[in-house]
Amino acid sequence: MKRKIAVILAADIAGYSRLIAEDEEETLRRFETYRTVFAEFVERGGGRIFNTAGDAILAEFESAVEAVRAAVDVQESLRARNLAYPPSRHMNFRIGITIGDVVERENGDLLGDGVNVAARLESVAPPGGVCISRSVHEAVASKMDLTFADAGPQTLKNIPERIHAYTLALDEPPSAHGQGDDADGEITPASSARAPADRNSRLVTAGLAVLGLAVVGAYAYEYTPRSVLEGVGLVATEPEANEGPSPATTQVAAAEEPEPDTPTEPATPSPAPARTEEQATSIERNVEDAIATLDGNAGPTRTPPTPLASRYVLTRQWKDCQESTDADVALNACKGLIDTAGFTPDDQAIIHYKYARALRDKGEPAQAIEHYRRSIELKPAADTYQHRAIAHYDQGDYLEAVADFDEALKLKPQSAEALNNRAWTYYKAGDADRALEDANRAIQFDGSKAYIWDTRAHILEELGKTPEAIRDYRKALQLDAGYTSSRDGLRRLGAPP
Repeated sequence: MKRKIAVILAADIAGYSRLIAEDEEETLRRFETYRTVFAEFVERGGGRIFNTAGDAILAEFESAVEAVRAAVDVQESLRARNLAYPPSRHMNFRIGITIGDVVERENGDLLGDGVNVAARLESVAPPGGVCISRSVHEAVASKMDLTFADAGPQTLKNIPERIHAYTLALDEPPSAHGQGDDADGEITPASSARAPADRNSRLVTAGLAVLGLAVVGAYAYEYTPRSVLEGVGLVATEPEANEGPSPATTQVAAAEEPEPDTPTEPATPSPAPARTEEQATSIERNVEDAIATLDGNAGPTRTPPTPLASRYVLTRQWKDCQESTDADVALNACKGLIDTAGFTPDDQAIIHYKYARALRDKGEPAQAIEHYRRSIELKPAADTYQHRAIAHYDQGDYLEAVADFDEALKLKPQSAEALNNRAWTYYKAGDADRALEDANRAIQFDGSKAYIWDTRAHILEELGKTPEAIRDYRKALQLDAGYTSSRDGLRRLGAPP
């Protein structure tokens, strides 16, 4: 056994006993899925899971920043998955993180104060949130754009000294009966005591909360598909038909991103008339209802505020899935949205398409092909067929690539990109005659692209038609003087540019 200092992350599921009692099979199935997602984020952060007893997960990291980042990513991803279930069936992890002294056993398991403190801090975290020790807070406070609430010194079970804790409620879910129960039946302590305040200051706080919800609502409207906006009452009219993955300029060597699906802008509201005293009283009562809900004191006659903030994670993931140029970010965001409730089949077609693009960018064409298939099943699109063909090409499966280019051309018969790509695939497969037919048609439809002239030049060179090949290489360089492939072709043929 060896002793070392490590960053320890401990997690378990709030209300796990209740979830098991209500539906054991479904709970166990989902837990395995969630644990797999958890493990992926831990590994991505350079950590490792060293114990998974019951519903608990224990992991170690070398970096406090990576541990906190993994915790936040886990909570955001799982929160999006929870949207597919009613609130009473949400599976929310609580996560505790500390830096401490541990002993590593021969089997890789860790023991010691660091593990014990992390496990107890986890019980202080709100469901769906994170609780960290002061040592972790000092390590990450200036490096991460997160705001932790100071929960003060905490008396933790079987820990002799009080531990100063900080909590992060990423998007605290509404409490359900029994959701605060530990697996062993203990009640979760409050994350921090709420200081008393006079009525006016509470109204100001609630007003700021309402303003915050308005900002989140605007963000949600801009980036969430209409199908999801409809579900939270942000769109009153019937959503327009989704166009599916937007057209992309696709080459075998490279492909541009299609435009993301954009919801229709809401109509500008007319100026509100002056409010009567009765209306003003009603508004004040609604603010008080919001206060009571935030305090957990909402009575049976109170109506909780619309939970727009709970959509923040979903809209952020949709935006990252659609727009991120970082393959890792897009991969994570799209994965968290797959099969999430609230999206139409057309939305899911886009999500699978984007996820497949990210997988191919990460050098995983086989997995990309599977998600292109799922996208096509939901909504066939020429661009999806083209990109699946490119993934087949990456694997050297030219016959399957040609078959998918055929399908793309059925949907877009005059696509110069698809014709060029099929021509190049025929060329690589040794069928220069068919390749030349496609290259000629591609130039007929769009003779403004250097890469199309370069494709035909390679084919002509293969067929021994040197003068014609030189002509096409030079044409490509006229369109793009920096096109290296054409410059190399002229060099091979001993011709000047």
